[in-house]
Amino acid sequence: MTAEILPGLRAVGMNEYEASVYSTLVGLQKATARDIHEVSGVPRGRIYEILNDLARRGFIAVEEGSPSSYYILDIDVVFDRLKDDYIRSLEETREALKSLSVKPRLSPDSFFILRSGWAIENHISALFRRVKKSMVILCYNPGFLRKYCTTLKPLERKIDLYVVVRNKEEYAGINLPIYEAEGTVIDLMDARPVNESVMEGARKDECAILVDGRDFFAIATAGSGQYAVIGSDMPIIGYLQKTIVERLAEE
Repeated sequence: MTAEILPGLRAVGMNEYEASVYSTLVGLQKATARDIHEVSGVPRGRIYEILNDLARRGFIAVEEGSPSSYYILDIDVVFDRLKDDYIRSLEETREALKSLSVKPRLSPDSFFILRSGWAIENHISALFRRVKKSMVILCYNPGFLRKYCTTLKPLERKIDLYVVVRNKEEYAGINLPIYEAEGTVIDLMDARPVNESVMEGARKDECAILVDGRDFFAIATAGSGQYAVIGSDMPIIGYLQKTIVERLAEE
């Protein structure tokens, strides 16, 4: 049994002895318990227990006789079944967890901090999926828009989308509704959206996103890490989003 096979078999629920017996039988194709014991090195007292358990779980089959022989079932069929079972289990677990989920009632000054790149990406995707009416993006980095342009472009046809920047020339070639900030809006952009107390080291703002007057999301990089601050159901979010849109219309 090659070393790289063991972790994979453990991932489908086998222990070390089971993985050794199964991989040995894959090599032999058909064998008695004695043959498998001698090749695998698994203690003889455990062989029958392990073989019977692998048969019960659908990995191998038994040919009755004296002595009985064991043979491998089609590996593609077995592992396709395992994959289907695993995916079904994941879906059932996800739905069960969602049924337990209760949206927290946040106080006006509540917020959460994300420090994982995966968590940040996941939250951005969730915001883009659930936006219903309007989104304001205060963007400090053209790279952010270039990264998400293909995702934002379809939203432009469904919602009111406002992308606000300091210098419109830096965003040339990005085909989104981009507005250059002036007056009150530029003052708002100059007020950093992420509190410095959550950062470590020099920081650079990426963007702040306001969604449907209820969700706030801001990203910044600090040192070698990326951070995000999120908040929901805070009255100030709706006020800020409405104010920005009104100021853009005036200017």
